[in-house]
Amino acid sequence: MKTTTSTQYAHNIQLSEQRTCEQRHLVAQREEEIARLHARPGAGEAPAGFLANEGRVTCVIPAVGGGLVVPRFVRRRGDGQVEMVAGASHNDPVYISEIFLAPDYSRIPTDPMGAWFLQLLTRGPARFNALTEAAHELADWEPYAEIVRYRCWEQEHRLINAEITELTSHCTLLQESISNCQGRLEAGGVPFLLRNLEGRANLPHHLGFPHCGRRAHLGVGGAPI
Repeated sequence: MKTTTSTQYAHNIQLSEQRTCEQRHLVAQREEEIARLHARPGAGEAPAGFLANEGRVTCVIPAVGGGLVVPRFVRRRGDGQVEMVAGASHNDPVYISEIFLAPDYSRIPTDPMGAWFLQLLTRGPARFNALTEAAHELADWEPYAEIVRYRCWEQEHRLINAEITELTSHCTLLQESISNCQGRLEAGGVPFLLRNLEGRANLPHHLGFPHCGRRAHLGVGGAPI
């Protein structure tokens, strides 16, 4: 029994050492591939307008030789996104991604957004530009991206609400026009004049009247044109 246990233990040790050697070999191959890519012409030179990443962006992008790598050079845009290249050659494709601010849950409770900050976010261009310029100077890129993203979404939300208000107003005017039209049809005795159509299953379809259901253009007083 002891002999069997010792044999199994030795076999496990041998397998463990074999896996360790395989992993070291794979690491050496990867390091050699990285060194080869960096030695290519143009490698290590930042494209125009790009900066060395230096931990600014942590997401990964596809590498030319396969696999994924952290981008070596990055450039931020004015819409909360960043452009990234692997940095292996001048012909590296440019990848674009959004970056987000990671919550710091060690700060409990979190500081609420003050009214002064909300005003900078949502008021006129002068205040917002002052806010973005200050955020642009921060070492981390995520606060600037989140501020720009908030402004963009807040403005879109405001425009959609304005459109909803306008459509609701038009819908109310249309409903009033429908009710008035119904009253005129009833007062004019039109249902009585056309009472011969009541109960008919097959009505003529040859008349080329315009289709209903299209959005009406309203004239003065809300009457459909």
